[in-house]
Amino acid sequence: MVLCILCVCTRQQRATQATLATVLSRDSHWKCLVLSSLTYSCLSALAWCDLSASPIQIHLPLEHQTVRPSATPCLYGSAYILLVFLSVFYILTLFESWQWQVRRERECQLDVSAAYERVHRLQDAKPCLWWQAVSFHYVRRSRQVTRYRNGEAYTSTQVYQERVTTRVAEAEFDYLQCGVRDVSKQLVGLEEFPATRVRFTRCFSFANSESENAYLSQRACFFRENEGLDDYVEAREGMHLKNVEFREHMMAFAEPEKQPWYTSRAAFWAAALVLLSWPLRVWLEYRTAFVHYHVEKLFGLEYRLPEPVLEIDRCPRLARASTVDSAELEWHITLNRQLVPSYSEALLMDLTDPLVIPGCLSACQDCQRAHSASSIFSRRVNHTCGPPSLPSSKLLEYINSSLSGSGACPYGINNCCDTYTHRVN
Repeated sequence: MVLCILCVCTRQQRATQATLATVLSRDSHWKCLVLSSLTYSCLSALAWCDLSASPIQIHLPLEHQTVRPSATPCLYGSAYILLVFLSVFYILTLFESWQWQVRRERECQLDVSAAYERVHRLQDAKPCLWWQAVSFHYVRRSRQVTRYRNGEAYTSTQVYQERVTTRVAEAEFDYLQCGVRDVSKQLVGLEEFPATRVRFTRCFSFANSESENAYLSQRACFFRENEGLDDYVEAREGMHLKNVEFREHMMAFAEPEKQPWYTSRAAFWAAALVLLSWPLRVWLEYRTAFVHYHVEKLFGLEYRLPEPVLEIDRCPRLARASTVDSAELEWHITLNRQLVPSYSEALLMDLTDPLVIPGCLSACQDCQRAHSASSIFSRRVNHTCGPPSLPSSKLLEYINSSLSGSGACPYGINNCCDTYTHRVN
């Protein structure tokens, strides 16, 4: 598998010069062709009207002069209509040529060395497979609209639906366990042509089924979490490359200082004024080499199985199924509103501090029984009512006996309270 991938990485891709049929099928510039054809049609009709006119002699009485009107099919203002259409089509042709020239100038134009560097940056960029979920609903609203009829204004109520977006969530594919590698081809041969048009496309693939299943599971989990939050949800997904500017088209010139004559702006506008913009565009595409370069990222070459988490359960948990029939236990769980006493804080106390020990165990003259019948976690822990302070060893012995669950007072004192709870602020 690794050898096959290395062979894929060493493949090369060269730019090729397309044929005339390929150029016409790829981009026929049909707008310019249609407008130019209509303009030429109007010119042809005007020329035909002018050339087809023939003089006719009408013989009148001798006292009147002979009138020689011209017989032409373009009578009654037809020529003026053709002139109007000719002007409109000519202006539209120039406007469409201006739009095409602006789009062409906005393309990224680089020399060959800068083009190779740009390709290397795209290959080294990290991919990001993203998902987006947009939750929204429609709200019915109304507005007042003023209309005019027969010069009179009247107001009507218009009801329309407005989309309200409530939540936008985004996530991306976590491929740390899968790994990623660039398997794009090596682009060569740009310096062999005076001008080369490069089209970039981003794509990705998976080396094994495990990485593909990981992608599909994360994707399904994301859309499942964002499903049902509103009336409608719009799902979007895509891929982009991090820390690099991606542009779909690029023009690479072998000699930027000496570009071909058919790529200059003056030649283009001279051809557009005489309605030869379409032939010049076809010739420009024919003389320009073309390559469709795919930036491909492969996931799953370094796939690692997730390490199982070993959980050591020192305190065996009571199964839910074994206690479901206990009515008393269910009643205690329902009415439980107390926290389990924590002895970890007491273990972290500084027992040599004289200000802490008297606060832990103090003498109580009239001990009240503080037993909670609504908690199953409360236990009868003996609390001595002896002296106001205890030694450190005795306190640790008391805590250990409490943790072991014996519940007996280690000092042999009979008068003990029921509950011991201490909290360190």
